[in-house]
Amino acid sequence: MKKKRPTLQDIADRVGATKMTVSRCLRDPETVSEGLRERIFGIAEQLGYIPNRAPDLLSRATSHSIGVLVPSLTNQVFADVIVGIEAHTEPAGYHLMLSHYGYSQELEERSLASLLSYNVDGVILSDHDHTPR
Repeated sequence: MKKKRPTLQDIADRVGATKMTVSRCLRDPETVSEGLRERIFGIAEQLGYIPNRAPDLLSRATSHSIGVLVPSLTNQVFADVIVGIEAHTEPAGYHLMLSHYGYSQELEERSLASLLSYNVDGVILSDHDHTPR
């Protein structure tokens, strides 16, 4: 049986606040009192709450994600490049979405379309030969 992830409502029920207040606090902590903020963050931590980023994707049209397409996961050069990219993106609040395409232009195109469907904020291509599309 799949374990249910904690929700905003679970936090709200434990804290004694509305789901909207919990959501507002998690998005912009300064909008609630310090005591309530501490309780909300404490319960969220205790429950292991992980925010659902899907609503942000819809409302803000940003994902804070960058797609990276590499032709090989076994080539150390690409592993080093990914580490270097992440060293710059992570401090800026961006996460990488990695896709491997095995030097196939057609698979690269499908992978690119898939990454774009997640509304990534940018894409890094590592090869120089691509389909015309």
